[in-house]
Amino acid sequence: MTDAELWRAWWLWMALATVVIVIAAALLITIWLTARSILAHARRALAAAEKIRESTMPIWALETTNEVAGELLETVKSIEAKGGKLVEALESHAGASGGGVHG
Repeated sequence: MTDAELWRAWWLWMALATVVIVIAAALLITIWLTARSILAHARRALAAAEKIRESTMPIWALETTNEVAGELLETVKSIEAKGGKLVEALESHAGASGGGVHG
């Protein structure tokens, strides 16, 4: 191999190495830009999820309100039943004693 052929081969391999480096750099830059884009989208999605969470908090409070309302309803039904028995007892007592107020 002559010196001229050796130089041509050397320049050919340097050109090929340069092309490979440029392609690798372009791919790395593309990956980096894509990663930044994904990060930006993830941040927007996280912000949206936080807004959704804040917006749905009243729904969870409504569930608690419904549970308390159910407990109140049970208490009212119990009071109503006991009140009805009390009225019946008072009416039967009033009927047994003559039905009126004594004076």
